[in-house]
Amino acid sequence: MPSAEQIRAFSQSLQRLMHLYGRQAGLESAAHDSLSKQDLTALSLLSLHGPRRMGDLAADLGVVQSAITALVDRLEAQHLVLRRRSDEDRRAWLIELTPEGTATAANYQAGMERFAAAMLAALDAPERATLVHLFARMEAAAV
Repeated sequence: MPSAEQIRAFSQSLQRLMHLYGRQAGLESAAHDSLSKQDLTALSLLSLHGPRRMGDLAADLGVVQSAITALVDRLEAQHLVLRRRSDEDRRAWLIELTPEGTATAANYQAGMERFAAAMLAALDAPERATLVHLFARMEAAAV
């Protein structure tokens, strides 16, 4: 079991890294004119997971249903996503990327990966491999 000091140090480091990552996401969104960080995060999630129910996308983003409706309306108006009825449950709407949305998500992700590469460059190859392995283990334990 980790000590209180280890938990505190890890939590503080994680918060600082999240702040840096969030700041970079803000810079990336500024490069995408009318898209907010939340818009780009939604596109990124759709790129990662494929079509999502509106409720699932809202949960992924940590927003309420009315907020996800407005977000999807904005992205749909910009031809980045489209809504379609679910084949499994005709009452449910699925949100999926358009080709333009896929390109935008890929561009955003490339910018975020350039930032991650710069952060990882501070480590040598074995340290990078260990860090990636440990993050994967922590992510698996958190789900």
